[in-house]
Amino acid sequence: MPRPEFDRDASPEAVAEALDEHGYAIVRELADAETVSRLNADFDPHVDAVQLGRTDFAGHRTKRINNLIAKSAACRELAVHPTIMGVCDRVLLPHCARYHLHVTLLVDLQPGETAQELHRDGGIYPVRLPSIPMTLATMWACNDFTAGNGGTRLVPGSHRWAHDRQPTADEAVNAEMPAGSVLLYTSNLIHGSGANRSNGNRRGMGLHYNLGWLRQEENQYLSIPPDKAKDIPHEVLKLIGYDFGGPYLGFVETGHPLTLADPALPRDMDRTGGAAITARSRAIKPLYLGDTPDDGLD
Repeated sequence: MPRPEFDRDASPEAVAEALDEHGYAIVRELADAETVSRLNADFDPHVDAVQLGRTDFAGHRTKRINNLIAKSAACRELAVHPTIMGVCDRVLLPHCARYHLHVTLLVDLQPGETAQELHRDGGIYPVRLPSIPMTLATMWACNDFTAGNGGTRLVPGSHRWAHDRQPTADEAVNAEMPAGSVLLYTSNLIHGSGANRSNGNRRGMGLHYNLGWLRQEENQYLSIPPDKAKDIPHEVLKLIGYDFGGPYLGFVETGHPLTLADPALPRDMDRTGGAAITARSRAIKPLYLGDTPDDGLD
């Protein structure tokens, strides 16, 4: 089966279709070399200052940093890249009135790092899989991803597997892509960082998005409180959570949460988020969360 890889001018529709079929997709060199250079320059001091991980999952030869929106203007630009927003619209918006930035992380695998345990991102929620996509992950290659330096391991098609099915070793493939490329995958896909058997590092920037009515993995309102948010574009602030997740989901005393970051905005006391979010909310097909006959219950 051919890998779902696209050139940078790919349409969001084509990428979303690949995600539905394979569980993942790669868009090659979506970020240009200048943007990648700015990303690395922004993150280098933070990576130098952080310690190596101390757990098997985080890696003992891996450096990780979070709160990337506050650390890099280039990151903010890629977080709202039109292609990524278009894919999010098609993958997440059928199930929510608004999606948010779920977590931001930089993962820098050092030489000698072993492979991460294969897992599903959706496992942080108590939902039986497969399910609707609860998150959409993007992993931006800050340098070349290869099989030898720890390019992300993926299990194609596992987004449709039963909850307890485990992959065999031969079912995983490595995401190999040049710097500036982006790997996308959904919450149901089994994946994990590969082993770094090279002499250099492998650096990737993860920007994950989730359904707006779910709790975000990273508490971005504390990472970027209102007094630190004034220089960040409104579009980005709304994405990290200075917005409604749906009607009445996330209001503040003055109505819209964005008014906390920008006091010049009108304080209309509206708790709904406006007509567009209300209309999208009403169009969502409700989920069934009760017990089913398959559970063996009367």
